[in-house]
Amino acid sequence: MVNDFPLIEEVIYLNTASIGLVPIPVLESVKEFIEKTSIRGTVYLSEEVEENIFEDLRVNSANLLGCSVDEVAIFNSVTEALNSIAWALRGGGKIVSTNIEFPTVVYPWMRISKNKDWKVVLIDSKDYLIDEDELLMAIDEDTLSVVISHVEFLTGQRFNLKALAEKAHEVGAILIVDGIQATGCIPVDVKRDDVDIYITGSYKWLIGPFGAAVAYIRHDLCRELEPGLVGWRSVKNMWSLNIRESMDYVDSARKFEYSSSAYEAKVAMSKSIEYLTRIGIDNIYSYNMKLTKYFMEELVNIENIEVVTPVNVKERGSIVTVKVKGLNPTTIKRGLNSKELKNGGRDIEFSIRRGLARFSPHFYNDKEDVDEVIERLRKLFSRYGT
Repeated sequence: MVNDFPLIEEVIYLNTASIGLVPIPVLESVKEFIEKTSIRGTVYLSEEVEENIFEDLRVNSANLLGCSVDEVAIFNSVTEALNSIAWALRGGGKIVSTNIEFPTVVYPWMRISKNKDWKVVLIDSKDYLIDEDELLMAIDEDTLSVVISHVEFLTGQRFNLKALAEKAHEVGAILIVDGIQATGCIPVDVKRDDVDIYITGSYKWLIGPFGAAVAYIRHDLCRELEPGLVGWRSVKNMWSLNIRESMDYVDSARKFEYSSSAYEAKVAMSKSIEYLTRIGIDNIYSYNMKLTKYFMEELVNIENIEVVTPVNVKERGSIVTVKVKGLNPTTIKRGLNSKELKNGGRDIEFSIRRGLARFSPHFYNDKEDVDEVIERLRKLFSRYGT
């Protein structure tokens, strides 16, 4: 497996929450598809092949999410999927989310609320975390939809989807989840949790390239909703190419697929899910949670570090976010990778988000990576006398 991720020999890569490392076998599938399509055109990418180009990804995604293949739609990005679904949603009322969300989760609803009878309500965070009881209390009879990340991008806080779905359904609302920081490192079962819509993308914990996303859309919602974005792929007979007075949509989530796209990214996302499935999502989850637990236990022993991520394993993903006292984020990143502290070792790659240091290890990281970060942090604080 180490040979599939050559960068880890050069860099302590703790930034999967930003971009996951794509394994060499998955990259080879991209190269092969581009080469065959570019050289052989429709001799390779025939109408039949193009019509069914998403099917492997659809099947693998259904297995990953725990749903039927007819409930899976293929998109180019989570943002695209959220916008199409948001425009499709009917009725008026509250859209409940939080002020700590990634902008993609909230902005579509803000924009569309200018054209629909919606009010976007954002629950305020306290110390970068959301009080889940407060979130549940905000879901009332006026609520149309709850839109939330399964795992928050900033702190790694993980929400109880089953509890949110139960409260939403009690008042006739639906639960829409952005799962891009969860799938690939946390087992997902949309039926168990009674989620209505669950969207995820390829390029983080699913270790695929940019340009692919999938959405689970509950079967009855597939029938009820009219997609916000439509095109030649949205109809039953996509190759008829005949314009009619009304569109005869596909009787499944496929109606949300509307155009040709970077097909190689979809092929690669399917291969990346297969790669992770061979390892086992449960195995990855167990490994990542143990590694992040060890990381957090070491971090709390450093005087000027405050761990922001929830300690409870059921309330977090594979993200460890810290507040550093006495040093600004730029100094931290530059200092940890200075020649003096590296001493011939590897660079440490992580993110600074909203003034916090965010580390996001995946299964290609190990205890030695964590130990090196801890050692350099201690030396960095010693150097600056904080």
